[in-house]
Amino acid sequence: MGTKNLETEPYNLMTSDEKMLYDVIILGGGLMGSAAAWHLSNLGENVLLIEQQGQNYHKGSSKGMARITRSSNIEDNALWSILNDRSVREVQNMIRYLNRKGVKMTIEDIYTTTPISYIARQEELNRLVRNLERQDVHFEIATTPEEGKAKFGVKLKEGTFLQREYKTNSGTFSPQKLIQALHQAITLQGGKIMYQTEAIGIEREGDHYKVSARKTKQRLQALFARQLISAAGAYTGTLLRHRAPYFQSLIRPKRVFLAFFELRDGHWQHLNPEQKAQLKNGFPLIDRSPHDQAEEFFAMIENYDAKGNPTIKTGGHFQRSSVKDPDDIWGQKLSQEEIYWSKAKLVEYLKVLNLPIEAMHIKLVNQYSCIYSLTDNEVPYVTQIYDENLHKEKNFVVIAGLSGVGAKGAMAYGLIAANLLLGQRDADTLSQDVIAQLGYDRMLKERSKS
Repeated sequence: MGTKNLETEPYNLMTSDEKMLYDVIILGGGLMGSAAAWHLSNLGENVLLIEQQGQNYHKGSSKGMARITRSSNIEDNALWSILNDRSVREVQNMIRYLNRKGVKMTIEDIYTTTPISYIARQEELNRLVRNLERQDVHFEIATTPEEGKAKFGVKLKEGTFLQREYKTNSGTFSPQKLIQALHQAITLQGGKIMYQTEAIGIEREGDHYKVSARKTKQRLQALFARQLISAAGAYTGTLLRHRAPYFQSLIRPKRVFLAFFELRDGHWQHLNPEQKAQLKNGFPLIDRSPHDQAEEFFAMIENYDAKGNPTIKTGGHFQRSSVKDPDDIWGQKLSQEEIYWSKAKLVEYLKVLNLPIEAMHIKLVNQYSCIYSLTDNEVPYVTQIYDENLHKEKNFVVIAGLSGVGAKGAMAYGLIAANLLLGQRDADTLSQDVIAQLGYDRMLKERSKS
């Protein structure tokens, strides 16, 4: 569909006399918003994607070269597995489109296939095995220190087990590369992206929406669309404060810190080939063995330098602190206690891997604070909103509440949002039960409790 002239009286926010009406405006050009914009543009919609940063991300939860992506999960339902596996398939579909357009890319440019190590307490073992047997994934488990040594060459603690997942495109994926590919695909399909543009407010005017937006160091302008998607992450509550103020209580932004470590000069070269392979195969890691949830730990290899020396990214999903102003978080330095915690957890795991690496052998090379936008049950929303008269607004969808585990389902969230706007049902793996777990009725129920 082509861009249309909107026949209305001039608005004083406009910077030109031309009023442009888009089919859909998406607010937020991170993983979720970009995925929605791609699906809609691929379905023939005239799309405008608004992103407050430039083409190179320097802040936001989508920043970076590695996030864990895995098919297996310990939960009693298959939600995360379904979302992850569908996202991988949708990335494959997008890459096929780019290839047809002459863009040379493979899925390996985005996904790095590696074993995924999962450590947990023995009391979780039966539930995990029961759920793994229902999932399309190859795995091995060591349930005793003896099995750990024999199968994986590790030193398991008593009372814990180690599960490793082996599946193509399980391991890590690059948010940065996926966003770049999505933006390229969106523009090739005729979609438009406005970088360095901040959405200030949203109003309903007749049968369309007006978004007040400001490009860096420029005046406010008004942008118009028949339909809207908000994928604003930590800024959801502020952005929707007038249209859907209840999201300020449904979404709880929390700061989470990340620490990046490398082996000190020369120590990587001191490891023999078997030890280097053990280190590479030992990541990514999810360690849920501590009894205190706040002590749970994750780590992955962010990248390798020219000599093959890995940079290891570490963090804890439950190492969280409150957020007053998201703009204050992205550049916030880690405290000494946070750095010490991260380093100690990494060294502890390197001991499990049976590697001769002590705290003195690793150094902090980078640090970063990001924000998880959490719901009460930490499952995100992909839902239409309701207006001041408690009527569902079918033309306004919100994607919100993405924790660290949510990123691996990005393409699926975008597809669900696109289908909601277009009134379509997905005939494939995204069942109505899966969609309901993210959707409108659940939002209403949780809104009534807040």
